[in-house]
Amino acid sequence: MSEQIRIVLIEDQYFFRLALKTTIESRADMRIVGEADRGAAAVELCRQHTAHVAIVDLKMPGMSGFEVLAALHRECPATRLMVLSNYEGSEDIHRALSAGALAYLTKDAGAEELIGAILSVHAGKRFVSKSVGAMLAGRMPGSELTERELDVLRLLAAGCSNREIGHRLGISENTVRIHMGRVLDKLGVADRTQAVLTALQRGLVHVD
Repeated sequence: MSEQIRIVLIEDQYFFRLALKTTIESRADMRIVGEADRGAAAVELCRQHTAHVAIVDLKMPGMSGFEVLAALHRECPATRLMVLSNYEGSEDIHRALSAGALAYLTKDAGAEELIGAILSVHAGKRFVSKSVGAMLAGRMPGSELTERELDVLRLLAAGCSNREIGHRLGISENTVRIHMGRVLDKLGVADRTQAVLTALQRGLVHVD
């Protein structure tokens, strides 16, 4: 038999992690060699077990999944990365793939799709489901927000007024209005409420 694919799971939900392990280890060619419920352990696990594939959730305590992906991509270049997450926004998908993930699946993916993604990633090939591909296709080029615009948008989503946003960011209220105008233009919306709704749908901001 050929060498088993060694897989590390970075997922904070115990029962979901258990279900993944059961599905994956039903195959003779795959084995879970390490598990963690937070991202801080990811790099050490992949190094310790010389993992072929790491499956990473994006929403975890401590380090975010995006930070985990960046760290693994930098520190464990031989480990191929894939995301399995509830985040379905086009910006989440784009950020994860830009951070080094070869595959992006949502948590409602079936066993066949999960196994297919692992095999593709292990072979160094990109894998995205049809729904994920459609989300990426709908992402408008040139719509990237700057860090400052994202700061403004996050505070807007938290219910802050222009004055409160300016106070928190240390900028004038007029500067906030300028940033807000650019945010509305890039998101293709007419007002602040639509901006927040669009940002939530695309994964630009998250409300826990």
